[in-house]
This record gives sequence, structure tokens and C-alpha cells, in this order.
Amino acid sequence: MRAVFLTILFFFCCIFSFNSCEKEPEKEEIDDTTICACGVTDPAKNLTWLAELIETARTDETGNYLGRIWLEKFKEQDIFVTDMMLGSGGIAYWFFDCSGNHFFTEDEDFQSFVLNMKLDVIIYSPF
Repeated sequence: MRAVFLTILFFFCCIFSFNSCEKEPEKEEIDDTTICACGVTDPAKNLTWLAELIETARTDETGNYLGRIWLEKFKEQDIFVTDMMLGSGGIAYWFFDCSGNHFFTEDEDFQSFVLNMKLDVIIYSPF
């Protein structure tokens, strides 16, 4: 009889302990793939020049547009970087500002910036 009482007591203790736990509030899901740059969300679609470059890369059969496009920041400015040749004969990187202009600076910090690029925010990659 004592074993039955202890079994029932154990059963009720388990039920009460499970019911006493508070449920954590559900966390709002955040879309980690959302990219904001140059004042727009999803620059691959909302920056015309970038959308055209990506479409050219998707349909290119020459190999000039084989590579990636990613986003970096240089002195708080959004810079798009690509390792595509773009018909140049093999220049390693091309840099673009938010308007699609080639970005070039003689700033001494730029060399350090290039050497420390992270490829964290990929905008386009065929790989």
C-alpha cells in the first residue's frame, strides 16, 4: 500500500512541477537574410544598377561576370565589392558606391580595408 501511495505522490509531484514552469514568450522571428544598404532594403532588387549587374552575371556565358558581389563598409559608407573580371582582363576587385559608380580613393586606410575584407554580407554568388 505504501508503494502505491509513493507512486501516486511521485506522479502528482511530476504533474505539478511540469505545470508550474512558465512558458517562455515566443520570440519574433527575424529574417537574417534581409540586407539593408544605401538606404534601401534588399539592394540586389532595389538598386537598379546592382539588379542589372546581377542579371548580367546570371546570364553571362563569357566568364567575365563569374564571381561574387558582397557588401562592405568603408568609413561608414556602403561599398559593393565584386571579384568579377567585368571585362578588365583580370583586375582582382571592383568597388562600387551606392550609385553604381566605381569607387576609388587614395585614402591611406583603403589598403588596410581591402586586406581586411570579410565577405560577411554576400549580395550575389553563383557558387
